[in-house]
Amino acid sequence: MNKMTPVTNKKPKRLKHVAVKIGQTIRSSHRSCLVGMTCLALAIGCFSFIKLATAHSGLEPEIQEITEKLIKDPNSVDLLVRRGQVYRSNGKYVESLLDLERAWLLNRENRTVVLQRALTLSALGRDKEAESALDYFLQEESDPKRVFALAERASIHARNGQTELAITDFNSAIQLQPTIELYLVRGKLQESLGKLEDAAAGYQDGLAKLGDAILLKKGLIRVRMVQKQYSEALALVDEEIARSSVKTSWHLKRAEILDHMGRPDEAKLANEQALAEANRVLGKRQTAMQLLARAQVYQAMGRIEEAKNDLRVAIQKTPHFAEADDFLKTLESR
Repeated sequence: MNKMTPVTNKKPKRLKHVAVKIGQTIRSSHRSCLVGMTCLALAIGCFSFIKLATAHSGLEPEIQEITEKLIKDPNSVDLLVRRGQVYRSNGKYVESLLDLERAWLLNRENRTVVLQRALTLSALGRDKEAESALDYFLQEESDPKRVFALAERASIHARNGQTELAITDFNSAIQLQPTIELYLVRGKLQESLGKLEDAAAGYQDGLAKLGDAILLKKGLIRVRMVQKQYSEALALVDEEIARSSVKTSWHLKRAEILDHMGRPDEAKLANEQALAEANRVLGKRQTAMQLLARAQVYQAMGRIEEAKNDLRVAIQKTPHFAEADDFLKTLESR
């Protein structure tokens, strides 16, 4: 979770998780070739290690800058950690682990190294090793970076089906540092377990602490609709219609709720209001995103060909627009 990943002197970035196994788990009796490489790098002053890094084509300028500094100071733990973080943020997980394993061998007691190594192990899908490192890190309860370790361990639990353990860790992380991302992930886990009241309470708590966060409000609306508490869901939508500058999606959601409430005439009117709003916005500036929004309105109104036309134009304007492309494929498959 890159928003939760601390990068030295930089705003935390969101960490992307990948479930990719590489190699075998490092065993106490038989170190992997990775550790062997880092030990060798230590022995020879890591000249070959740095040469390997600089030979990598297309490296970001930041990587090159850190690498040049490492040539002059090959045993700098801080530089190795920085480069390991940058590698990870660019999806280069193997390179990241090489740097962080080397830093760990240089200083196994450095807590930043322990945490960053755990985050990269998690990104590689080496969950047992990552969890073990995080457990060790979390033994120190006063560390200000504890929230990042809790959030990462929660993510590991979640992707391994240990949902209750994940929720417990997310609860602890939220107590330390409430963020929209943490509330959302915990809420969706609670929804998946059918704990709808817990999810709703969490979204409401997040809204109270973080202000009018749209994603949290959408989560609360979703839960209330599943609970068939349509009047409350409708009231939440009406709040957004009153305050939003672009109201298309909210009119559309209002129509959906009214339809569930058995009020078809009002639902039809809400769809017409959504279309009028979409046309108003497109009259000012025709963007792929607004064309997608109008296509969604057309689809809700049963005007499928018009929806397809808008999606085709959106894709022409913004090639590789995945959401529009997927929506068009869905409509064409019917």
